[in-house]
Amino acid sequence: MKIFYVYIIALWLASAALGLLSPGLCRADLQPLANAELATISGAGGLSIAIDDVSIFGHTGAFSYIDSDTGNALSLENLTLTNGNLRPASFATGTLDVNGDGLISPLTFDVGTIDDPTSPAYGQALVVLEALDWLQELHLHAETLRFAGHDLGSLDIGVIHRPSFHWLIGAHAGSGIDWEYGAQLSIDTLRLTYNDLNDSLALNGIHFGQHDAGDPADPATWQMTGQFQIGAIAEGAPATFDVGVGADNLAAVSMNLPLRGSLRVASLDWGGTSFGPMAIDDIHVHRLTVRFVP
Repeated sequence: MKIFYVYIIALWLASAALGLLSPGLCRADLQPLANAELATISGAGGLSIAIDDVSIFGHTGAFSYIDSDTGNALSLENLTLTNGNLRPASFATGTLDVNGDGLISPLTFDVGTIDDPTSPAYGQALVVLEALDWLQELHLHAETLRFAGHDLGSLDIGVIHRPSFHWLIGAHAGSGIDWEYGAQLSIDTLRLTYNDLNDSLALNGIHFGQHDAGDPADPATWQMTGQFQIGAIAEGAPATFDVGVGADNLAAVSMNLPLRGSLRVASLDWGGTSFGPMAIDDIHVHRLTVRFVP
């Protein structure tokens, strides 16, 4: 049997958010309202949330996947979350125009249904989380990447920028989850530095989005637009998550991950040699099935 030991980085964000809501800041008195007073009150659905320069620093001793049959493990050790410049990671939304459309959009949270009668998912209830102007400076550094007891070096991912993203989550027939995630994403560097050779393998200038009209051979012309997307619920092609027993009588986690978008990398550097840019444009993966059997 496999055992997963996962220290989820998202807990840092949750802890920080809870820290902002200290008892001294949330103290309030509830007062009953008469029916006549309630009748004068109206409201709209959903929530809008603005975040102004939230700073988070996190450290985790180890993030590991362990095979309990053999004891072998894949581990990220001494993992730190910063802004890439030895300062806390920072986040903001609802206070500035990140995507340059002339609007300042907050993080929004809504519950609703797909109201297009021509959609295969017409009437499906969904939870919607969307950020169209999201500013972040996020860098992940692992002092040691260890596989089966072997030190493979250090790992750096960042600075990670995500100017826009959205989540759609709902239930599908029977059981399980339909979901969709889209984001425009850029990563300055993804680098593995070998400890024994003091050498590295690096992907620099990584960009995910819907489309880039620039010359694939000239990163200076690149301008990624739209969002790289996993799942397309309104088109009847959701990403799915299910847990159950398959035809082989084995309990498993099953996922289907349709993909569409474009991926570009400004340069691949290996051992001090640059192999130039890479571009994979207009990706369409209609079905990608992943199954985990413990």
